[in-house]
Amino acid sequence: MEGIGEILQEARARRNVTLDDVEEATKIKKRYVIAMENEEWSRMPEKVYAKGFLRTYARYLGLDEHAIGDLFELSSAAKEYDKNDAVHKPSDHRRREKKQGAYQEVDLHNKPKKSMVYVLCVLSIAFLFSAIWAYKTYYLDEVEAERGAASLTVLPLPEPVPEPVEVIEEDPGPVVYTAFTIKLEAIEDCWLRLKDQETLVYEGTMRTGSVQEFTDLSAIEVRLGNAGGVELTLNGFVLPLSGTSGQIVTRHFSILDGVMIDDVSGEALS
Repeated sequence: MEGIGEILQEARARRNVTLDDVEEATKIKKRYVIAMENEEWSRMPEKVYAKGFLRTYARYLGLDEHAIGDLFELSSAAKEYDKNDAVHKPSDHRRREKKQGAYQEVDLHNKPKKSMVYVLCVLSIAFLFSAIWAYKTYYLDEVEAERGAASLTVLPLPEPVPEPVEVIEEDPGPVVYTAFTIKLEAIEDCWLRLKDQETLVYEGTMRTGSVQEFTDLSAIEVRLGNAGGVELTLNGFVLPLSGTSGQIVTRHFSILDGVMIDDVSGEALS
């Protein structure tokens, strides 16, 4: 799986710049640049500085600094920072009662007297027998009466059911596609980039529940920063998720002789 470090290394390689060039241009010390590219977050300063370095480095490399920041927040590295900052406060489980200007312990373990327990048991047994007697006397007699009345009821004859008419549908033949209509629905937060051939159509972070739709595309390249977070629909055909949550995946689709093709697997989608 391609992570933040690999994205930074690939971008620096494309720009053909050295670590010294990065340090001079961004004023970020070389050891922090190396730590970001190797995803060695334990060598970075506090979370707010680490995220600021990432955005500055991404902007220098020509990347989407907000998308890189979102990937960092979704990664285990940011969660590790948050876990180290958590503070657990002790709780006081003792209950006290304030009386006449001083605190006194409240006894929570008082037990009822035995005589009260005996009275409650007797009342409970009496109530149980009363409920059983009422059930047999009223409810069962009423049910038996209803059953006797129902046995004397003459049921109407069922109406004849018409025979089903067989409908023969004509085969419309295979669907021929000339262009793509793609629908992107975010089920989790996800950064993505969509191209039609070499033209950039969309790039940004889709939030959970948002939907994007584009039409008249001929050859699609879609890169997902969270392959398990976006559902793709091509010309009404719902594709399975491209991968798992947090996985970075690139998909390519084209149309050949009216058929939608997955360029990676070579399989037809319709």
